[in-house]
This record gives sequence, structure tokens and C-alpha cells, in this order.
Amino acid sequence: MLVAGEALNPIWSPDGSLIVYAGTNVRTFAPLLAVRPDGTSVKLPEIILRRLGERVRFLPDGKSLIYMGGLLVSQDFRLLDLASMKSRLLTRLQNSAAMRTFDVTPDGKQIVFDRLRENSQVIMIDLPRE
Repeated sequence: MLVAGEALNPIWSPDGSLIVYAGTNVRTFAPLLAVRPDGTSVKLPEIILRRLGERVRFLPDGKSLIYMGGLLVSQDFRLLDLASMKSRLLTRLQNSAAMRTFDVTPDGKQIVFDRLRENSQVIMIDLPRE
């Protein structure tokens, strides 16, 4: 066992030297945590992820990772540079559609993601009885 407690959606770095994962859920969110394959904990900046879905991916070079962060309805993509441990915003998505997962293309230049827009309306119509 590498870690105590919950370790959801673990992602290995391309070189196998780091594993990032979502820790124990607190309501709707979970902290982003990291560990080395030998069980050594790695300190990351305080990053909070939505608990449902796969919200972290390494770039192909393994030097950075992309994660989805933000409020419930405004999830945007951010880049964490693992050398400096600094994050920067990559997107400012205007649509409040929900996202659960994404991936990074093999060249590291594009993000492919899903969007679910819940805007259906249910209307009940009482028809006259004949």
C-alpha cells in the first residue's frame, strides 16, 4: 500500500516517477495529492478537484500536468508546472456545461474533453378526457 486513505483516479507520470491522485472527498471536492512509487509523499500546492470524473493528466514530457479546477459550474483547465509548483489558467470557458473527463493529445498541444449541458425542461400536459 502506497498511501493511507482514499486514492481516487491515480495517474502515473510518463517516466513512472510520480503518481498524482484525488484524496479523500470533502463534500463535492477532493485534494490533489502526489506520491512517489516508493510511497514517499510529494508536496503539491493546494489544489482542489471536483470529486466525480477524471480531472488530471500529465503532459507527454511529464514536467507539467493539466487539471480541471474552479467552481462547480465553471470548470476551467489549468497547468501546474512541477518544477516551480506554480499553476496558470489555460482556459476561460463561457459555457456552464459539466465536464467529467478529458485527455491530452500525444503531442501535448490539444486538450480533448467532454461537455454535458443539462437544460432540459419537463412539462406535464393534462389532456381533456373524452
